[in-house]
Amino acid sequence: MSRPILIKLGGSLIRQESDKVLQLGNIISRYGQRHPVLIVPGGGPFADLVREYGKQLDLGEETCHFMALAAMDQYAFILQERIPGSNISVLGSLELSQSAELPCPVGSVSSLGVKILLCSHILRQVPASDLARSWDTTSDSIAAYLAKRLNCSMLVLVKSKDIEPTLQEPDVDPFFRQLLPLAVPAWFLNGLDPERLRVLLETGQTSGVFLPPGSYRAQAQP
Repeated sequence: MSRPILIKLGGSLIRQESDKVLQLGNIISRYGQRHPVLIVPGGGPFADLVREYGKQLDLGEETCHFMALAAMDQYAFILQERIPGSNISVLGSLELSQSAELPCPVGSVSSLGVKILLCSHILRQVPASDLARSWDTTSDSIAAYLAKRLNCSMLVLVKSKDIEPTLQEPDVDPFFRQLLPLAVPAWFLNGLDPERLRVLLETGQTSGVFLPPGSYRAQAQP
């Protein structure tokens, strides 16, 4: 049974040229015909609204954290229209192991096709000691956490720009470095060049920033 790869699609991509998201979607769709793919949506403009109203209403960070998880679910439905043949999948408690020390049984997430994860329900059950309930934890850290718990073979974080291999803010959220080292290989790609994702999925290598499994240091790949 194939282990899935997990792709996080940054919410900022929706603000870019719409054809870029469609190109990414087509690439992911074709790959999903032969391999299992899990998508973690970013928060995008929906999370920005949470930030705005969180300030206006003086809401606590934990409240805003859970609202931002719901914002990721909203973006999931946009991505479903941009990734042909994809399906929305509610991530249920049975798909997570009871111990963070054990790999998660992949269950249905290992079947062929592209599944866009609705994460808010299950992540409410994750202890704050595992994922900080604040703005320090965004979809980058959530994707890295789920890649481990769902026993994925690779993590790909698709952003709307190139980032530095130092993996500092604002390229990744503050909590991300606390999850290092990761158990799986991780790539950080500029989604405005969809060809990079296609090459990675076909060859296992591409242009971007690569974080080897078990390492604290990422490497820039030409």
